[in-house]
Amino acid sequence: MRPSLVCTILCGLAAPALAQSNAELITNDAYTRSHDYHLVHQRIEVRNFDWDSTSFDGRVTTTLVALRPGLDSVILDAGSRLVVARIADGRGATLRSDRHGDTLVVYPARPIAFHDTLRCVIDYHAPLENGKGLTFIQPEGQEHRPRQIWSQGEDHNNHFWFPTYDFPNDKMTWELVATVPQQYTVVSNGTLVADRKLPGATHSVTWRQDLPSSTYLVSLIVAPLVKVADHWHAIPVDYYVYHADSNRARRLFAVTPDMIDVYSRLTGLSYPWAKYAQTTVADFFGGMENVSATTLVDWLPDERAYLDRPWYQWILIPHELAHQWFGDYVTTENWANMWLNEGFAEFMPGQYWSAKLGRHAEEDYYLDEYRQYRQIDARRRMPLAAPGSNNIYPKGALVLRMLREYLGPERFWVALHLYLTRHALGNATSDDLRQAVLDATGENLDGFWSEWIYGAGHPAFTVTAAYDTAARTLALSVKQTQRDSALPTGDSTAPRYRTAAVFHMPLSIRVGTPGGDVVRRVQLTSREQAVSFSALAGPPTMVVFDDGNTVLKELTFDQPTSWLATQLERDADLWNREWVIAELAKRPADATALAALARAATVADYFLTRAQAVEALARFPAAGAAAPLAAALRDTAAQVRRMAITTLGRLGGARAAELARTTWRTDPSYEVRAAALTALVAADSSARDSVVAWGLPVASYQNVIQEAAYRVIAQTGDTGAIPQLETLLGSDRFPAHVLAALAARGSAHALDVLAAHLDDERPQVRRWTVEAFQFTLPRQLAIPRLKAALAALLHRDAKQRVQEALQRLEKPASDEE
Repeated sequence: MRPSLVCTILCGLAAPALAQSNAELITNDAYTRSHDYHLVHQRIEVRNFDWDSTSFDGRVTTTLVALRPGLDSVILDAGSRLVVARIADGRGATLRSDRHGDTLVVYPARPIAFHDTLRCVIDYHAPLENGKGLTFIQPEGQEHRPRQIWSQGEDHNNHFWFPTYDFPNDKMTWELVATVPQQYTVVSNGTLVADRKLPGATHSVTWRQDLPSSTYLVSLIVAPLVKVADHWHAIPVDYYVYHADSNRARRLFAVTPDMIDVYSRLTGLSYPWAKYAQTTVADFFGGMENVSATTLVDWLPDERAYLDRPWYQWILIPHELAHQWFGDYVTTENWANMWLNEGFAEFMPGQYWSAKLGRHAEEDYYLDEYRQYRQIDARRRMPLAAPGSNNIYPKGALVLRMLREYLGPERFWVALHLYLTRHALGNATSDDLRQAVLDATGENLDGFWSEWIYGAGHPAFTVTAAYDTAARTLALSVKQTQRDSALPTGDSTAPRYRTAAVFHMPLSIRVGTPGGDVVRRVQLTSREQAVSFSALAGPPTMVVFDDGNTVLKELTFDQPTSWLATQLERDADLWNREWVIAELAKRPADATALAALARAATVADYFLTRAQAVEALARFPAAGAAAPLAAALRDTAAQVRRMAITTLGRLGGARAAELARTTWRTDPSYEVRAAALTALVAADSSARDSVVAWGLPVASYQNVIQEAAYRVIAQTGDTGAIPQLETLLGSDRFPAHVLAALAARGSAHALDVLAAHLDDERPQVRRWTVEAFQFTLPRQLAIPRLKAALAALLHRDAKQRVQEALQRLEKPASDEE
């Protein structure tokens, strides 16, 4: 939109709005873009793709409706590299236009009346910067990397390859027509309506998206693919993969129809789109939920990899599928509310695994989200709803889980159903979700939203306990000790978001006694409060603060070892068990702690608890820990065996080295065998050369075994491996980073070898070498060496990448790095 002078003056007068709180800015839609037309439909035609110049020719036919009287100019988002040849209206008359950076201004032949329609056709040539909007992939001599093209629109990148309105708060229907060589498959959104053979061994493929969606979800994939067909009821569910991966596709994706079924049942809204396709491509960052046509990275596991519960099936597939409801069907109105897309998509897989595998699988899933959240929150504390919020994935999932625990499943899912149906095929804000909860359940959660959605952080509890034997009374002191993140920290440039001094919530406290458990529901209302349990049957045997782990929190609660040991054996909740294990691990001289962990490591009813107990045993003397660790090597779960061999390596000794060799030879799991290599070197440093020789040539999913050998080289400073690393530079990105790690340890030879490949004949080696300079080599070594090499570089892409790397390296480091 082109702002008028009056608008500019008014915006200047509105500057004090910056003093508004984050909640006020979010609820007042301060981050929602204005627009004076509604984009109704686009027909996007693309042809003449050239991989060498990363270019194509395009035509976009746009139908829009004016949202103000006398609309005399239409401002489209259009990348500055798009070279417009001609713009015509529906009658074929040429229309005048202007360019301003990444915008294209189209002037209708006459002003458009309020709610009248304009149709225009834009012909253009698109010499793109590779990776902005469209990514052109070349094989680069690698087997599992066919030539291909894929798009990526989120947040606002689709306008780099076709003119459009590139913000989520308007929705349109579209057609996509791609003309490509006959050997390439075209995958896009909606329904396949035509595939016509054309002269010159090409074909024209047309997809039509009939239900409106935001333009960042427009998708295009061009690649030599095979379709593996599946279905959910009458809806096609298709998996597009490379021909070489066709025998792996069904094993990986066959869970999809069942996931669709569970999500449809939970939300009360059947899958809303014409089809669901999942397409794998190279060099993708993970997954993207393009409406009805998800794009995924091409890391299909082989059969053995399923022993290690691959992330791809556990998280990636159910996450992207969930977006078809949360993000595609109902879309955030602006990017400050992006957690409505990503938080729900991160939350839903835990609900699926709960439905299929039970409560422990659900808790396992959210416990991993908790760890991620704490790591991100420690770097910078931000609210869920805020521009550029850093925690929308894990915190979003955890807050939604907490909301489900508070409301109960029936009220929670009824509220979500209302949210989805009320905003069907439209947009929503965080407050729309709050209103849906209120209207569906009668529960006004304004305080919850203030503390958990618009505010930052979480409660940090410090609990102390005192038992009066004569009165048979347990007194608990509960303090909330979290610090307000809005307080000054010395950095005046970063925005500050308030953390509540008091988080108000109910929780349960369970006290074990000789006469049975006593459970009390407590409402937390102040920064410090006392809770008392009177007339107990005897001294407490355990005290569980927040029974069932219903509140996102930190907990400090010093307890007798006997209480902790009892809780570890009796508490069913995995978060509580992990907390107890961490507390017991702090007591390496305590025989009761050792016995409790040894028991949990071998007989706990869920593999995650066994693995965590095994890891904690590393802090205890080998004499007491060795036997349960050796027993854990026979566990049925690969995760437990991996942790057991890792822990044995830390304890060291000849027996640990012997067990590591046996595990390397006999264990079927890739990740366990990889852990055995690093454990062997940790236990017996003289085995380093053997480990490298064993590990480097072994193929494994995601190269986990080979990468273990690389880590051994880097961590032990094995400069004797430099010739072998140089030989392997073309195989993947890891050898370049290992050379950089050796250079960081003081090897001038490793630095010389790495620098020599900045101008390598192989494009992927040039790219990986610059990455190693930028991300692994210390700045004080990387900057002067890159500057010295820059002038002599012959390849244009190498020179450009080195210049970009220098720009980034010479910037001051941020807190996020």
